[in-house]
Amino acid sequence: MSAAQDLHVPEQAQPPSQWLYRQGDLVLGPLTGQQLVDKLYAGGITGETEVSSSGPNGFRKLKDLEPFQLHVAQAVVKLRVEAEAQAARARRNRQQAVAGAMALGLFSALGIGAWQLSRYAAVYLPGGGEEFSIQVDPPVITPARRSIPEELFDYPGEPKRAPTRPIEAAPDKPAAVDAPAGDKPPEKVASAEPKPGRKGGGRASGRVSTDPDGLSTEVNYDMGAINRVVKAQQGTLNRCFKEEVERSPGFAAKVPLEFTIGNDGKVAQLWIDNPRLKKGPLFECLLGELKKWPFKAYTGERATVSLAFTIGKKR
Repeated sequence: MSAAQDLHVPEQAQPPSQWLYRQGDLVLGPLTGQQLVDKLYAGGITGETEVSSSGPNGFRKLKDLEPFQLHVAQAVVKLRVEAEAQAARARRNRQQAVAGAMALGLFSALGIGAWQLSRYAAVYLPGGGEEFSIQVDPPVITPARRSIPEELFDYPGEPKRAPTRPIEAAPDKPAAVDAPAGDKPPEKVASAEPKPGRKGGGRASGRVSTDPDGLSTEVNYDMGAINRVVKAQQGTLNRCFKEEVERSPGFAAKVPLEFTIGNDGKVAQLWIDNPRLKKGPLFECLLGELKKWPFKAYTGERATVSLAFTIGKKR
């Protein structure tokens, strides 16, 4: 039965066709009976809404008026079904958003992983880095030279310092040399020769004269052990050179470097014999990697390791 039929029953006195309704302190209208029903189904009013057909007085709840009772019940069911459908759509939208975010995160993780793998392959794996090659000369191990960290760099504007060279090993006798009275103190001399009965690259030993009063320092580092660590770990420096190539396209140079191993087995100092590379990202990266190398702790004179890397285009 339509709203017009509900509100206009021929056997009864026809109710007024103009209605006022109240929302809060406001009195709105007039509306026809059909307009009132349409507003009820749209959710603009409810069965609790007060309506009146006799002006500002005589307001009653819509659900208490017999012509509107069926429409009030149907509107309640309709609005409940629509609310449930809307909630279901919201849940589906949330689930789709979560699934999309997870898929995006997965694709991003796969992309980052592929990028990291390509970087690793370019630096560490055979055949990686088709444009550039990295070659390294065999290491040379000598007693540490006498210098302070500031002497390892030539700063702009300062006179160029004479390079301090590593202490040369005595060709025959490792013993200290006593200076004649009145002459200058003898220079420090160290022996890096292996002990008799050991193969080359064994533990270096000897005594080093340090001052005229007879104090001496013994060389106890194990050259063989140092060589093994250098051989096993030198590939970790390739990442630093690869990053330098990315920062400076076309970078190609020979990079001679020396580092001093402290008595605790940790690299204490680094020196790069290249004016462009004495400081900066490459220097910091190399020093950071060298400090991770697991040398053994030892006593006595500290060891300096010389390495030379050649970075250039593959032919």
